Amino acid sequence: MSLYNFFLSLFRLNNWKKSHNRIKKNKEQISDQIELCLNCGQTIKMKENFKFLQNFIDTIPNPMFYKDEGGFFKYCNIAFTEFLGFEKEEIIGHTIYDINPKELAEIYYKADIKLMKNRDKQTYEAKLKHKDGSIRDVIINKAVVTNEKEEIKGIVCSITDITERKKDQKRINKLLKLKEAMLEISYSIIGVNDINELFDLILQKAIDSIENASIGSVLILDDNENLKIATSKGYVIEESKKFSIKLNESIIWDKTKGNIDKTIIINDVDKINKINFLTENEALKIKSVICSPIIIDRKLYGFINIDSNYTNVFDDTDLEIMEYIKNQVQIAISKYKLYEELFYSSRYDKLTNVYNRRYFEDLFDGYINKSTKYKENFSLVVFDLNELKFVNDNYGHLAGDELIKAFAKNLSECIRSSDILVRLGGDEFVGVFFKTSSQNLIKKFEDLIENFKNNQIVFEGNNITCSFSYGIAEFPEDSNNYKELIKIADKRMYKYKQGLKNNE
Repeated sequence: MSLYNFFLSLFRLNNWKKSHNRIKKNKEQISDQIELCLNCGQTIKMKENFKFLQNFIDTIPNPMFYKDEGGFFKYCNIAFTEFLGFEKEEIIGHTIYDINPKELAEIYYKADIKLMKNRDKQTYEAKLKHKDGSIRDVIINKAVVTNEKEEIKGIVCSITDITERKKDQKRINKLLKLKEAMLEISYSIIGVNDINELFDLILQKAIDSIENASIGSVLILDDNENLKIATSKGYVIEESKKFSIKLNESIIWDKTKGNIDKTIIINDVDKINKINFLTENEALKIKSVICSPIIIDRKLYGFINIDSNYTNVFDDTDLEIMEYIKNQVQIAISKYKLYEELFYSSRYDKLTNVYNRRYFEDLFDGYINKSTKYKENFSLVVFDLNELKFVNDNYGHLAGDELIKAFAKNLSECIRSSDILVRLGGDEFVGVFFKTSSQNLIKKFEDLIENFKNNQIVFEGNNITCSFSYGIAEFPEDSNNYKELIKIADKRMYKYKQGLKNNE
């Protein structure tokens, strides 16, 4: 090979190497650029995904946050900031000590340390302070976050506010308990001795059903528009018996402007001077009252008052409970009044308020058995009003009713409580008198006749004299049989009446 050709070949090789190196370098640059482009694409994609994830989590209504292993907040959603009332800048990069009181933060911090140490998950109930200052019941769910190497990187947490759920459950439990109490009241209507005993039972059940309440009263409206205490808990008994206030001067009238058909809560009772009776504990000041009107037959019957010595303790749940109590109480009182009327009508004569014939005849066998057992005697007396027909015909039946009522009233007032007076019907009455003699009875009746002569009944301008005849039969001298005793007394009564006519 000539020298010329050698250098030519060397030159070509050198150019090829340069060219190859240049191509290789360009190729490496292109590869780097491609890789850079790919990485940029991935970064852009990751940013887009993170933005989507952030927006997605912000739409979740439950508060959520993420803290690193050092306890610094790295992320939180909008619900978390709204719950606490902080801006994100006040949370991110800060610790629990920056957004909670030290005592509370210390508890949370120790719990997080223990959680990360055990690499555990936690679900528990707790109480958190809301931005409005209220304490909320919440369920907290926490879990430890690790990387691909299983290294702990922090804690993620979600919070569920269960305050309303717990309030609803509490309300349902209260209403179920109250329903049982009202059923007990309903079952007790027949067994109570009088309506005040029913009021006492109602008041106790109402107090038991309302939190922070241990004091209360049932007030009844009388015919003169005065409110009087029928029963009370926690008040001085003697003072409460004396208590009376005009309806239009009461605090409920004042607070409702006379619209007294709904339950109301009064939270400033301690500032009102109209509470003029003392509790059993003089240091105990009534500060809150929940008051329900009792409406019977569309008329105000009275009120149930539940009291507390705490301010603002009664809420909408208590209001709802008291409305339920009020409705059930109105039903219970109506039932009691109906039962009382049925009970009364089964035993008493409506016009004169003395025993009726049917009930007396049911009792009479008991009188005979008791008197026979203890060898006691009694007198059975038959009474008959004189000239009732004349009064009815000349002055009307209302005048006759006044005559019958006057006789029953005056005779009832001059006999002992152990004696019995019965209206058989019309103007016929029967009396049973224990531990007395015929002579004493005759004197009593003759004195009453004289009293009627001196004190005439005035009806629609007419003076009417109440006059009656009577006959006495003795048990067991005359008979030990009811019908026989009635027959004997009746015969003697007509003999007495005939004697009056003969003396005219």
